[in-house]
Amino acid sequence: MAGRQIDLTDEWDRQKLRNWMENARKMKREDVYRDAFRQLCRTDGREMEDPLESDYAGVRRALEEALADETGKPKRLNRPPAKVTRTSLIKTLTELALKKTPSIAFLKLAEYEMIELSGEALIVKYTEEFTPEAVAAARQRLTEFNFELEDA
Repeated sequence: MAGRQIDLTDEWDRQKLRNWMENARKMKREDVYRDAFRQLCRTDGREMEDPLESDYAGVRRALEEALADETGKPKRLNRPPAKVTRTSLIKTLTELALKKTPSIAFLKLAEYEMIELSGEALIVKYTEEFTPEAVAAARQRLTEFNFELEDA
């Protein structure tokens, strides 16, 4: 692992990805840790047909994994899924983006330098699904946290 480029994009086994993460941490290879973390997040939602819903499943996995890493215990989110079923994914993400302060999820992903896995990043990625106000708020938050936005 030391010093070489590793491609995990075709690895879908969660346990193997967690092993990569653990070994990368031991070897102080944060680049490999982040690659394995991102791929682990991609394992959720990969069977979903709707791209936004699929990506959102990855966002949820990212937060659960970050919280589990922090506490050392598995963490499953309860509140967001209930909210999503009551309203809609688009409305839920819009509400998060329009809040004056970033969510705990956003701050946790910022701490892990993985803001591209946030709900705000999804809004910017799927701008056509959201109101201009939600897109502007998401862009503003991402910019405030020095996230490089692609020109749209």
